[in-house]
Amino acid sequence: RRYAWRQARQLARGRRPAPARRRCGPRLLCAMADVADARKKLLLNLISEVKARLEGKVDSVSFPIPQFIVIGKQSVGKSRLIEGLAGEPFNFVSGTLGSRRPTVLELRNVPGLTPSRWSVFDDASQSWRSYPIKTVMTIVGQAHESCGNSVSEVPIRVKVEGADTVDLGLVDLPGFRAYAKDAVMMDLSKKIDNLVHKFMADDNNVMICVEEAGDAAGFATLGKCKQLDPSYRRTILIRNKLDKYYGDLTPSNVNQWLEGFGDLPDNLVRFAVSLPHWTGADPPKPFSQMRSDVADTDVKTMQSKNASAKYIATIGFDHFRLFMEVKTQQLFADALAPMLTRLKAMKDEHTERMEVISEEIATVKEDSILHATRQAGICFAQSFNFLMEGALSSETNRKTIEEELRAFHAYVEKTQVLQRSDILTNCFPDLDAYINYLRDTVKLPGMDVQLNGGAQFKRLMYEVEVFTRFAGLGQKFSAKDVIQARGSGLHETTWENTITTLMMQSAPSKMREKTAYVGERLKWFFTEQKECTLQFMLAIRGSPEEHMYSNRVYKQAQVIDRNETMKSCIFKAFDDTCARHQQSFMGMWNDWMDSMFQSPLMLLKAGSMPKIGGTYETEIAPTLESTKQRIEEERDSRGGLQKKLKEQVKRIPDDDRYADQAVKMVQSIIEQTFGVIRCAVSDQMELYSKSFFLLPMLRRLEGDMAQLDLLEEDRNRYRARCELLREEATKSSGILTDLDWCIDAVQKFRITCGGGD
Repeated sequence: RRYAWRQARQLARGRRPAPARRRCGPRLLCAMADVADARKKLLLNLISEVKARLEGKVDSVSFPIPQFIVIGKQSVGKSRLIEGLAGEPFNFVSGTLGSRRPTVLELRNVPGLTPSRWSVFDDASQSWRSYPIKTVMTIVGQAHESCGNSVSEVPIRVKVEGADTVDLGLVDLPGFRAYAKDAVMMDLSKKIDNLVHKFMADDNNVMICVEEAGDAAGFATLGKCKQLDPSYRRTILIRNKLDKYYGDLTPSNVNQWLEGFGDLPDNLVRFAVSLPHWTGADPPKPFSQMRSDVADTDVKTMQSKNASAKYIATIGFDHFRLFMEVKTQQLFADALAPMLTRLKAMKDEHTERMEVISEEIATVKEDSILHATRQAGICFAQSFNFLMEGALSSETNRKTIEEELRAFHAYVEKTQVLQRSDILTNCFPDLDAYINYLRDTVKLPGMDVQLNGGAQFKRLMYEVEVFTRFAGLGQKFSAKDVIQARGSGLHETTWENTITTLMMQSAPSKMREKTAYVGERLKWFFTEQKECTLQFMLAIRGSPEEHMYSNRVYKQAQVIDRNETMKSCIFKAFDDTCARHQQSFMGMWNDWMDSMFQSPLMLLKAGSMPKIGGTYETEIAPTLESTKQRIEEERDSRGGLQKKLKEQVKRIPDDDRYADQAVKMVQSIIEQTFGVIRCAVSDQMELYSKSFFLLPMLRRLEGDMAQLDLLEEDRNRYRARCELLREEATKSSGILTDLDWCIDAVQKFRITCGGGD
């Protein structure tokens, strides 16, 4: 027995069986076997209880509990293999559609227990309830039939305890279907494939791939395993119904057949087995005896055909059984340490979650919801300031300028807040041409870099400045227009007044189109920063910037993120503030432009900065006389443009005979004046955007959040949220209780029995 165990252990580790060693005394061997069996049962029960308690409560992909899954096509003998492991025949599924959900089988060997004891796990009481085998068959059959023409990932858990049962835990999955008679069955077949594929893709699952013994090149299920497990690290091949192929095997080909005729890799663990079969309803003799007889027959038949001794350990059910017992202990023992680590991490996560839930429950109480919402809004407003100052940890909603412009144009088309002529200039046929101009000609800084927050605002200022410079007067004046503007002549009418009158006809509206674009772009930009701000608040914990901010920022972010009612109230207040500051921004801009167009020739001033160029090598320290001269020159240069335009106005003829010449001169002066005003507006776009929009909003946003009010429907949603939080707290408390039990049980096992080090 010890030699057989050692052979199975070597196979489980992917090694050849070692030769027999000198045997110990029978008493010592029995004592060691009893201790090993007791430890094995404790380990299996521990893993079973942990899985049962955490089923559906944790992500199985991230939770390191290994398990065996049985996969294969229909009618390859999956059920008979499981019956062999359970120690008695049974049939779970009723109806004609077969199994449609996972069946978790916990098999336990209990010496002397005859007949076997069958139990079904009760999710409500979190305990096993024993039933007669026929009742268990009915319960399991009904669970499958309840799926109808669909499938379910929710398993049904069955425990079998008996004298002939193998100590093992496995999951029986629905079989792959090769044929579907109609569209309904085809849809069911696809759902089964997806269900089984999900289990196969889980790296914690060891696949017991059941194929009918025969040509290895036709093993379709093994091919599916190879796609997900190319190295066959977690694949075990069972070539079932070996006795059907006895006649095809000869001393000359038996070893080649066992090797798969070159189609099976050397590192693939494989077994060739036969299982009991009979005619009639009941087996002619005890199932366990038939199982042993068939296993002995397999070994003797292969030996009679001169099968190599190294392959004998892979033939027959008994060798497979020993291998599975050793493999189970090895897998589960190795999983104890990472499982304990993961359990502790999950406990920390759920403990923190409970703290957040408790804090949120306190905030949604009837007498404190308004105060709590305002406090969260103030914290959000402060975090928005931090984001605009520049934050690396916020990655949500980052955009390139192309993505930003396309999203803005989609927003305008959806809301119709601007006309198409307001968002595209006549110089470009479409948005693509404008984007290419920004990239290739303007070479806009950060054009193809995804940004948000303050960096995105800085890039936005470059773009709107370029857009504003495309403002054109778009009007040619006629002699009639000029004569009409000069009036009857009863009162003194100067050419300066005439030019002002003509400019006021269309110039302000042309500039307002561009400033309307700028105002809407700014408003849209700020409204897009809400999610960025919230993600920034959530990302502070654990970031290098964490020490720079209050701990309340992260805690408030958790509450806002979890509470949709609070989140929507804060976001609405934020949007309202943006809209109000947009109106204020547009009002101040329009007032400033109106003042410029009312007296364009009086207000136009050029800069007094000297031209760049030359060197300072000949410069000397300024004296009083040189300083006086410099000031005089700077004042003269400041009014240079104004003087130039006034000189042109003086040359306009007053005689009506020269009206055509006067019109051309007036048109030229108006275009020059409009160009200077356009440049002044574009140059100061960033300054005024920050002064009239950004800074007022940053200063007043906290105050607006402090005055936030709740509608009655918001209060009703808060009340409903309170009930949900209580249910969530109860659920999280139950998970914490289960986690505490699991951690305690695993630690006790490691202390008393060892393993997992």
